[in-house]
Amino acid sequence: MTPAAVNRLDSILLNRNWIWSRHPFPHVSATDVFTADAYRAFEQAFFTMSARMSSYLPQHDTHGTTITPGARGPLTFFASRAWHDLLAGLLGIRSTGHVNLGLHHHRPGSANGFPHNDLNPGWFVDYRSESGIVLAQPDVCSYTTGEAHVTDTAPRRVIRACALIFYIANPRWRCGDGGETGLYKRATDEPAQPYCSIPPINNSLLAFECTPYSFHGFIRNARSQRNSLIMWLHREESEVTRRWGGDAIVNYRV
Repeated sequence: MTPAAVNRLDSILLNRNWIWSRHPFPHVSATDVFTADAYRAFEQAFFTMSARMSSYLPQHDTHGTTITPGARGPLTFFASRAWHDLLAGLLGIRSTGHVNLGLHHHRPGSANGFPHNDLNPGWFVDYRSESGIVLAQPDVCSYTTGEAHVTDTAPRRVIRACALIFYIANPRWRCGDGGETGLYKRATDEPAQPYCSIPPINNSLLAFECTPYSFHGFIRNARSQRNSLIMWLHREESEVTRRWGGDAIVNYRV
């Protein structure tokens, strides 16, 4: 498959019948999202990039890597304007165009996560982009703290607006394997007892708006690794404070 084909949304989407659910909070799920050829291209790119992964979210027992502006290959599709606008439109998000995009890996036996809502701040350094999409640059500034690593930079703080988890490069999932994404009613719910859960079936996704109520978390994977591509769109902080108040923004747990 050519790079041009991968970046044509209309040519690689297979399943357009995505499922809206309202409980325990509004979210969208879908299976068989992309054509077989497109998915294989994404999966091969995931395996290629996995060599760069390191332990970068220890509080979530997660290994991973960030896809940055200099990245090439099929996975940059997820940083395209077409995919951004599809996701923003689907969830009714007024996005700033700032995107944090990365790959996550949970080794077999990784610990349970904890219910959290992803209504967190993120810092970016703006740069010229033909599409208007600005990716996180961890070598320029810390996404989670805003600490600048390069002189003469002006990190910009925005707030996560929605999250996408795309499951990729996993062994065939069976009930009891774990590795699901649990969805919860409250932050105090037991991680292993979600209201419902989304299994890590390849070429499927989960997407939701980040709100004070979008509690979700990783469920321990007893038998197999769990891999995913994770993506966050962002909105202006003023919009969050108008809707829910400034105290709703959650600083990162470290």
